[in-house]
Amino acid sequence: MVLAVDVGTSALKVVVYSCEGRVMASISRRYAYATPQPGWAEADPHAWWFAFEDAMTELRSSGVDLGQVQALGVTGQMHTAVLLDGDGEVLSPTILWLDRRAVAETRELQERLGLAPCHLNSTYTLPKLVWLARHQPEVLRNTKCVLWPKDYLRYRLTGLQMTDYTEAGGAALLDWDRLTWATERLAMVGIDADILPSLHHPQDDGGRLLPELAERYHLRRDVRVIVGAGDVLALVSGALPRFGQVTCSLGSSSMIFTPLPPGQEINDPLQRVYTYPLLAFPLVGGVSSTTGAAVQWAWRSLYDDQTTFDSAVQQALTMPPGSEGLVFLPFLSGERSPFWNDNLRGAFYGLTLAHRRPHMLRAVMEGVAFSLRYLLDIFAELGVSLETIALAGGGASVAGWPQIIADICQLPVHVYTGDETVTRALYAYARLALGDGVDFSAALAQTFDAPSIYRPEFGSELYDPLYRQYCQLTEFADRVLA
Repeated sequence: MVLAVDVGTSALKVVVYSCEGRVMASISRRYAYATPQPGWAEADPHAWWFAFEDAMTELRSSGVDLGQVQALGVTGQMHTAVLLDGDGEVLSPTILWLDRRAVAETRELQERLGLAPCHLNSTYTLPKLVWLARHQPEVLRNTKCVLWPKDYLRYRLTGLQMTDYTEAGGAALLDWDRLTWATERLAMVGIDADILPSLHHPQDDGGRLLPELAERYHLRRDVRVIVGAGDVLALVSGALPRFGQVTCSLGSSSMIFTPLPPGQEINDPLQRVYTYPLLAFPLVGGVSSTTGAAVQWAWRSLYDDQTTFDSAVQQALTMPPGSEGLVFLPFLSGERSPFWNDNLRGAFYGLTLAHRRPHMLRAVMEGVAFSLRYLLDIFAELGVSLETIALAGGGASVAGWPQIIADICQLPVHVYTGDETVTRALYAYARLALGDGVDFSAALAQTFDAPSIYRPEFGSELYDPLYRQYCQLTEFADRVLA
């Protein structure tokens, strides 16, 4: 069996896969993050560890024989830097990826480095390190190693400090041509490059479990721990990859990518979308900052504690398509692709005295779908042919949302059974590391069943006027708030 762990922004999940790629058990634990000031977001890495310990305790009592686990891998949220002192203890603050305090530092770094927005924006680690150097220099003086969430959890398991290439890319600290640390970027801002850990591939050896932990979790001491990768793995494991299909991993944020056919290259002079070369095959796409997070925000903000999320969504689905003219811009924490604008903000437009909470929640769900259609239009402009949308992540299980996306984007939406996204790729990398003759693509394919398919129920004329309004409002806001 393979044990896969996903350290998310608001929850940790532990999943056990059989040798054949089937999910045998899945345990989740939620935790909160702090927002001490507007635009700030901070995490407590100890909360991730406590969540892991709690999940493992439940897993042990679930009847799964953890003694059969042969490999263990960890993935998780990217860009969030965990700073450790000389004793391996966490230094506060741990600034989350969605924190926007380093907007000015990002702008300065862009001017000095001339990097594409996909290689440097305010969600990334480097600008946040520069912010710390300026505002809390004592933190960096005491920092001996920087890790990322999945690396921190693996460090707690093995005692070894290392990371992989995806995290380096997501930190704006990777030399993409040589696949080495771009240490000169830290030197440029006066930060010691010695804090960077060693770089590895996802399937590389991540060390051995500490004996006391192997005993506590009822795991074998010789379990193969792999280095793993950031949750960018969802680009290839949210759905079975194939040409002509775009995969939207609909979590707190969304990664929206499609494989490039052999020989096809994409040149977007406006840098709205980008090519990602660090996984099994090249992909083109982009990332939206607050998609599932926008729906969660609307539920928590509009409804009282007695209304469950599912109940609120059901109320929203009783509203007519188009939310009676209400449009929502889902930019609650700036936006990455295609605008790369930290100053963009969320907004409702078209509110009237007739609108109620269910209209607003439905408008948020529709607004996220409009943002997806906007990216798909850019793909078409660049010559990328798309026939289907594959929806993955937690948003795929939100009742009615796949159908809304199909109606707005006017494409069939495929939702693969099961709740897993990034952990599928961990399973495939673990099989690769075990050296049992199964390659990555074959192992990944084992984890998928046939998808559920949602076809457009309405013609484009229903949503087209609202979509045009969405485009006008978004482009106006982007110009004004640049």
